[in-house]
Amino acid sequence: MQVVSRRVVAVLLEASVILAACNTEPPGTNLDGAASTSPSPSGFFGTALDPALPAPAQPLLDTRGQPVSVAERARSTVTVLFFGYTHCPDVCPTTMADLAAARRRLPAPLQTKVTVLFVTEDPTRDTPAVLRGWLDRYDPTFVGLIGGNTTTTRMLSELYLPETTRDQRSTAPAPGQHGAGADDHDVYGISHSGVVYAFTSQPPRSIIYTGGTTPAQYTADFTRLAEAIS
Repeated sequence: MQVVSRRVVAVLLEASVILAACNTEPPGTNLDGAASTSPSPSGFFGTALDPALPAPAQPLLDTRGQPVSVAERARSTVTVLFFGYTHCPDVCPTTMADLAAARRRLPAPLQTKVTVLFVTEDPTRDTPAVLRGWLDRYDPTFVGLIGGNTTTTRMLSELYLPETTRDQRSTAPAPGQHGAGADDHDVYGISHSGVVYAFTSQPPRSIIYTGGTTPAQYTADFTRLAEAIS
């Protein structure tokens, strides 16, 4: 992908909305294979925005009840941002697995320079304890943030992403999430963006990934971003 202007970001991202029913193809899951394609002229496998899109400054509460700002984290680390929910049957777990695999591939000194933030858009079911337990399956360093509120609505708008919406009640619960006697009120999906953002502020960069990125490709980009942090 090429370096693009922010003026075309909204068009680029429009096709990346992932429905909770998740009939779309998830991102690549080849955890061991090397990157299969060459990076763009920008040197990144993701799309580098030019000029860089500012990281959201509004804080959200993490699973310990502490405020966390994406912009603040991006001052010292490669800050990776994704919006989703733990009951998502494929896109969210696949994305988290890919990001976890990518982070494990980094040399130890660079791992500490990469922060992954997962914002739940389903705070009713994703309590802090549920969210923390779910993220720990992938990487205990991943930071869970509680969204699904006016703050995340503003953040999505700033990032040119569509507003997250709750779907009508599904005909069946998400695999592995509910038993046969699940409450009807718990059986629903969330329509959310499937875009992954990576931010740094020193130097200012914003990279977006709209699907199909392999762990090896994430690792290559995160390495370049982390090594450039001043």
